[in-house]
Amino acid sequence: MLVVIYGANKFFGQDAASNAPTEVTRNASPGIDGVIATEVPADQLESADCLQGFTSPLDTSTVVTCQTAHNAQLIGSFSLEGDTFPGSAKILDTSEKLCKSIALDPSSPLDAGWSYHFSRPSEQSWKKGDRVVDCFLALNDGSVRISMLPAQTPAQNT
Repeated sequence: MLVVIYGANKFFGQDAASNAPTEVTRNASPGIDGVIATEVPADQLESADCLQGFTSPLDTSTVVTCQTAHNAQLIGSFSLEGDTFPGSAKILDTSEKLCKSIALDPSSPLDAGWSYHFSRPSEQSWKKGDRVVDCFLALNDGSVRISMLPAQTPAQNT
Protein backbone atom coordinates (compact mmCIF):
# COMPACT_ATOMS: atom_id res chain seq x y z
CA MET A 1 0.00 0.00 0.00
CA LEU A 2 2.81 2.45 0.86
CA VAL A 3 4.45 1.77 -2.49
CA VAL A 4 1.20 2.70 -4.27
CA ILE A 5 0.89 5.98 -2.31
CA TYR A 6 4.57 6.81 -2.91
CA GLY A 7 4.19 6.03 -6.63
CA ALA A 8 1.04 8.15 -6.90
CA ASN A 9 2.80 11.08 -5.22
CA LYS A 10 5.74 10.79 -7.61
CA PHE A 11 3.48 10.43 -10.66
CA PHE A 12 0.98 13.18 -9.83
CA GLY A 13 3.47 15.71 -8.49
CA GLN A 14 5.64 16.66 -5.61
CA ASP A 15 4.33 17.91 -2.33
CA ALA A 16 3.80 21.66 -1.88
CA ALA A 17 7.04 22.12 0.08
CA SER A 18 9.19 21.00 -2.83
CA ASN A 19 7.44 23.49 -5.15
CA ALA A 20 7.92 26.44 -2.82
CA PRO A 21 10.20 29.13 -4.28
CA THR A 22 13.65 29.20 -2.75
CA GLU A 23 15.12 32.35 -1.27
CA VAL A 24 17.79 33.77 -3.56
CA THR A 25 21.18 34.21 -1.93
CA ARG A 26 22.65 37.69 -2.32
CA ASN A 27 26.40 38.17 -2.59
CA ALA A 28 27.34 40.72 0.09
CA SER A 29 30.73 41.29 -1.60
CA PRO A 30 30.18 41.18 -5.35
CA GLY A 31 33.22 40.74 -7.54
CA ILE A 32 34.41 42.84 -10.45
CA ASP A 33 31.30 41.85 -12.44
CA GLY A 34 29.14 43.60 -9.81
CA VAL A 35 26.58 40.78 -9.70
CA ILE A 36 24.79 40.53 -6.38
CA ALA A 37 22.27 37.83 -7.41
CA THR A 38 20.89 36.25 -10.57
CA GLU A 39 17.42 34.96 -11.44
CA VAL A 40 15.85 36.98 -8.62
CA PRO A 41 12.04 36.60 -8.61
CA ALA A 42 10.10 39.86 -8.54
CA ASP A 43 8.85 39.22 -5.01
CA GLN A 44 12.43 39.02 -3.70
CA LEU A 45 13.63 42.33 -5.14
CA GLU A 46 14.46 45.05 -2.62
CA SER A 47 13.97 48.79 -2.88
CA ALA A 48 16.93 50.49 -4.60
CA ASP A 49 18.03 47.27 -6.37
CA CYS A 50 19.72 48.05 -9.70
CA LEU A 51 18.74 45.55 -12.39
CA GLN A 52 20.65 44.28 -15.38
CA GLY A 53 18.70 42.98 -18.38
CA PHE A 54 15.33 44.20 -17.02
CA THR A 55 12.41 43.49 -19.35
CA SER A 56 9.34 43.44 -17.09
CA PRO A 57 8.43 43.91 -13.42
CA LEU A 58 7.18 40.32 -13.36
CA ASP A 59 10.26 38.62 -14.84
CA THR A 60 13.27 37.42 -12.87
CA SER A 61 16.15 39.89 -12.77
CA THR A 62 19.88 40.09 -12.21
CA VAL A 63 20.64 42.43 -9.29
CA VAL A 64 23.93 44.31 -9.62
CA THR A 65 25.69 47.14 -7.81
CA CYS A 66 24.48 50.49 -9.11
CA GLN A 67 28.05 51.22 -10.31
CA THR A 68 27.69 48.24 -12.68
CA ALA A 69 25.97 48.76 -16.05
CA HIS A 70 22.22 48.28 -15.58
CA ASN A 71 19.05 49.33 -17.34
CA ALA A 72 16.52 49.58 -14.48
CA GLN A 73 16.09 50.16 -10.78
CA LEU A 74 13.40 49.28 -8.25
CA ILE A 75 12.89 52.80 -6.91
CA GLY A 76 10.26 52.03 -4.28
CA SER A 77 7.20 50.12 -3.13
CA PHE A 78 3.85 51.10 -1.69
CA SER A 79 1.13 49.19 0.09
CA LEU A 80 -2.45 50.05 -0.86
CA GLU A 81 -5.30 49.94 1.63
CA GLY A 82 -8.85 48.72 1.48
CA ASP A 83 -10.90 45.57 1.55
CA THR A 84 -12.70 46.02 -1.76
CA PHE A 85 -10.80 45.91 -5.05
CA PRO A 86 -11.04 49.47 -6.43
CA GLY A 87 -10.93 48.37 -10.07
CA SER A 88 -8.10 48.00 -12.59
CA ALA A 89 -8.32 51.59 -13.87
CA LYS A 90 -8.15 53.05 -10.34
CA ILE A 91 -5.23 50.76 -9.40
CA LEU A 92 -3.38 51.77 -12.57
CA ASP A 93 -3.95 55.50 -11.92
CA THR A 94 -2.96 55.22 -8.24
CA SER A 95 0.15 53.15 -9.09
CA GLU A 96 1.32 55.69 -11.64
CA LYS A 97 0.84 58.63 -9.25
CA LEU A 98 2.62 56.84 -6.38
CA CYS A 99 5.58 55.81 -8.52
CA LYS A 100 6.01 59.28 -10.01
CA SER A 101 5.94 60.79 -6.51
CA ILE A 102 9.21 59.08 -5.52
CA ALA A 103 12.04 61.58 -5.11
CA LEU A 104 14.87 60.89 -7.53
CA ASP A 105 18.47 62.08 -7.34
CA PRO A 106 18.52 65.48 -9.06
CA SER A 107 21.97 64.69 -10.49
CA SER A 108 20.76 61.43 -12.08
CA PRO A 109 20.60 61.32 -15.88
CA LEU A 110 16.80 61.32 -16.05
CA ASP A 111 15.45 62.31 -19.46
CA ALA A 112 12.92 61.12 -22.03
CA GLY A 113 14.86 57.86 -22.43
CA TRP A 114 13.43 56.52 -19.16
CA SER A 115 10.04 54.87 -18.53
CA TYR A 116 8.15 54.05 -15.36
CA HIS A 117 7.07 50.43 -14.93
CA PHE A 118 5.15 49.02 -12.01
CA SER A 119 3.68 45.82 -10.76
CA ARG A 120 0.33 46.16 -9.09
CA PRO A 121 -2.38 43.93 -7.63
CA SER A 122 -4.89 42.29 -9.95
CA GLU A 123 -8.41 41.55 -8.82
CA GLN A 124 -7.40 37.92 -8.21
CA SER A 125 -4.26 38.76 -6.23
CA TRP A 126 -6.19 41.42 -4.25
CA LYS A 127 -8.54 38.68 -3.03
CA LYS A 128 -5.46 36.83 -1.73
CA GLY A 129 -4.25 39.89 0.21
CA ASP A 130 -1.86 41.45 -2.34
CA ARG A 131 -1.76 45.24 -1.91
CA VAL A 132 1.82 45.98 -3.07
CA VAL A 133 2.78 48.33 -5.89
CA ASP A 134 6.45 48.04 -6.92
CA CYS A 135 7.88 50.99 -8.88
CA PHE A 136 10.63 50.56 -11.47
CA LEU A 137 12.45 53.12 -13.58
CA ALA A 138 13.88 51.60 -16.76
CA LEU A 139 15.90 52.90 -19.69
CA ASN A 140 14.28 52.41 -23.06
CA ASP A 141 17.74 51.78 -24.53
CA GLY A 142 21.27 51.53 -23.14
CA SER A 143 22.52 51.41 -19.56
CA VAL A 144 23.82 53.60 -16.73
CA ARG A 145 26.24 53.16 -13.84
CA ILE A 146 24.49 55.27 -11.22
CA SER A 147 21.57 55.00 -8.82
CA MET A 148 18.53 57.06 -9.72
CA LEU A 149 17.75 57.51 -6.01
CA PRO A 150 19.27 60.13 -3.71
CA ALA A 151 22.23 58.93 -1.64
CA GLN A 152 21.22 57.59 1.76
CA THR A 153 22.28 59.79 4.61
CA PRO A 154 23.12 58.23 7.98
CA ALA A 155 20.40 58.51 10.60
CA GLN A 156 20.88 61.40 12.99
CA ASN A 157 20.67 60.70 16.72
CA THR A 158 18.46 63.24 18.43
